Amino acid sequence: MLKTGLIQPETIPGNFPRNLRTIVELYRSCLDGGAELVLCPPLALSGMHTGELALRGGFRSQHRAALAYLAREITEVPLLLGAADAEGLRFHLLRNGRSFPQEAVIPHSAFCAGSVPVSGVFRNTEEAGFSVLPWASSSPAPCLLLRTPSGAWREGLLEREEQEERRLAQATGLPVFTSRLAGAEGPFLLPGASSAWSGGGSFLGRLRLFERDSAVISPSPPAHQAFSLPAPEEQLRQALRKGMADFILKTGHGCACMNLLESPSSPLLAHLLKEALPSLKITGLIPPLPGIPERNLVRAKALADKLGIYAREWTIPTNTADEGPDEHFTAMWRMRQWAQEEGALPLSALNGTDLMTDSPLLPGALAADFIPLGDLYETELADLFPGHLSPAPEAAIRDSLLASLHRKHESATPLAERLPEREQEIRRLQRKGRASEWMRRKLPPRLLLRSVPGEPETPYVHRLMD
Repeated sequence: MLKTGLIQPETIPGNFPRNLRTIVELYRSCLDGGAELVLCPPLALSGMHTGELALRGGFRSQHRAALAYLAREITEVPLLLGAADAEGLRFHLLRNGRSFPQEAVIPHSAFCAGSVPVSGVFRNTEEAGFSVLPWASSSPAPCLLLRTPSGAWREGLLEREEQEERRLAQATGLPVFTSRLAGAEGPFLLPGASSAWSGGGSFLGRLRLFERDSAVISPSPPAHQAFSLPAPEEQLRQALRKGMADFILKTGHGCACMNLLESPSSPLLAHLLKEALPSLKITGLIPPLPGIPERNLVRAKALADKLGIYAREWTIPTNTADEGPDEHFTAMWRMRQWAQEEGALPLSALNGTDLMTDSPLLPGALAADFIPLGDLYETELADLFPGHLSPAPEAAIRDSLLASLHRKHESATPLAERLPEREQEIRRLQRKGRASEWMRRKLPPRLLLRSVPGEPETPYVHRLMD
């Protein structure tokens, strides 16, 4: 087996200069490690989720120019990457300043089907040194197999794919590499964690989860590297932190603000923000609205002092009290107005349960530009972050009902038959669910917290949609 370099860039769709610089830096780090071949994830030049950028004039010419420039930076050690063309995603081998397009093309339909393409990398005596062909069990034996999954991160994805990778290595007796991009691209969080397995099914190495990374994979298994992936709970923690940090940094905001009295999840969001971006200037807004106990105001101020957050408190002027349907809406409107004047990013700590059950909270969601906790329920948050949240028993009952009524789109009748003592509450929740389903169709795309009934669920937190 070759000493193979594996690089894992973080990309920004359409930002060719930045993506180029990242690839070259990681490639050179593999050269320093003695790599004989370097594997780069497909679409590392353009970014994966380019959307309408790919339709704009000049995008393809910029892409071709970036590929030619990258080839000039490649030395004797070849770099393999995939770039989009009219037929799909074509592999290119770059070596000694030249680009050698390969026969291996991943059609667009393969991405739509959700399957993981597998290609064979063959060593030869031609100028490129290697060739890449679509692999099948009847194909000649290559020097390694390359898997190129394209899905965004979600719970259980990496565990399932590594099982498939290991089974493929054991079945073929060939080294198997999986190459992925990392980091956040708009509404998607790319998992990274590119990995390699030997022909006997032994674990050879894995790059970092969600982060830019590179490594040179040797034929012998590592002596000290951990074999197993982080636990699902730890992956979710990292996803929350990485998603928040990437979104805020890539949008160019140097400060953010949030309502410290918005929901029970507000302290958690404040802690996560300080962990992910300790240097970010955060303003904690404390609107003393009617009905808020004094002890909650004291707790919010204490939290701000503990975390080093600037606390801003104000009273709604009487001459603006009639500008919204209620004082809560007026407060949210004024907070957003202040955030725009200060150039701060308005954040919300609301989650799916809040918006489904407490309609007065909807103005807060509409006023925010980013809802990191999104579709997480309070009970799930309490399990993931013990000590930050302690939902009451009735909240757990409410959330379990919501999970059945909204996540699974079940009818309320079977639930009411199983829980006759709670039938009235179940019917009420179903009516609220139907109303919120109608209302969410009128919300901006960043607030699409539920899938359309009858379609597969895509929880918000898994995509960390802005």
